[in-house]
Amino acid sequence: MASEVSERSRGDAVRSTHRFGVAFGDCLACALLIASAALMVSTASAQELCGDPDEGNCTNDPPIAFETARGLALGTGVRASSVSTSALAYSPAALALGDLYHIEANLDYMTAFETVALGAAAVDSSTSKIGAGFGIRGFLSGEDGFATDSGYDLDGFDGRLGVGFALSDAFAIGVLARYLDVWTELDDEEEDEYELAQGFTMDASVRITPVSGLQIDLAALNFIDRDTPYVPVMITGGIAIAAASQLSLGVDVLTDVSSFDDPQVTVGGGIEYLGGNSVPIRAGYFFDIARELHALGVGIGYTDQRVGLDLGVQQQLNQGNETRIQAAVRYYLH
Repeated sequence: MASEVSERSRGDAVRSTHRFGVAFGDCLACALLIASAALMVSTASAQELCGDPDEGNCTNDPPIAFETARGLALGTGVRASSVSTSALAYSPAALALGDLYHIEANLDYMTAFETVALGAAAVDSSTSKIGAGFGIRGFLSGEDGFATDSGYDLDGFDGRLGVGFALSDAFAIGVLARYLDVWTELDDEEEDEYELAQGFTMDASVRITPVSGLQIDLAALNFIDRDTPYVPVMITGGIAIAAASQLSLGVDVLTDVSSFDDPQVTVGGGIEYLGGNSVPIRAGYFFDIARELHALGVGIGYTDQRVGLDLGVQQQLNQGNETRIQAAVRYYLH
């Protein structure tokens, strides 16, 4: 199916899960235990919607989400087909898929925060039975602070380290540790800072492949609650289908269980076509119900046996009409 890795890596991603022999029923029980534990650890904190960023934590603003160029183009990310560096953003279980070793550099421009983020990542599932990945990005916004039209700009960093383990040809699990320290300038003249998010949190996910061409992904994101809508506790579910050898599509449902009085849902998905076995073309959409926010995504890339290039653009259709653009270059060491 079309993805951000080469044809060889995509085949390896399927074959690599044949290394273990745990029964599917036992794995499903493990998945339920992980999901239940994630829900029990999270402690939801109600936040009211606000229209003035000077009021502090404002749930009108988008979360400080770790995205990829591919994920931006596909709306909500089409998480059930994520592998390699996208697995760091969406599903650590997928770090175990594929016989690959990728390193990546990326540039992310977020107009909602008047901020540029510079990042790097590395993922290795080729040297052991356990796949692992590391990613970090730093936010660079200048010194405009609340002088920006959008309210916040960002400074700080966001880092993550994840591991995934393929238990059978149908099932993989993964966990990821995340530490971030992100702040904004409250007042240029006084050089006062306000912490938007700081501390340690974790993700966990399971990836299920019940039949060839169908993938299901379940995840709990940020399940150690940082008590801020910028890093919400999220429960996500996604399905990806290989509609043809070069075409895939997927749908995601994301549930924010900590930012509002009641859980709130974002729905979306996308479609990806791999032209000439080397040029992925992507389009996607999402609707954030609580914020009444609609956005479209488009993207294009190039991949061969050694290098991958991705460009993703996501455009809000209302609520400020903000744009997010990310470009990435990957090098395949195996």
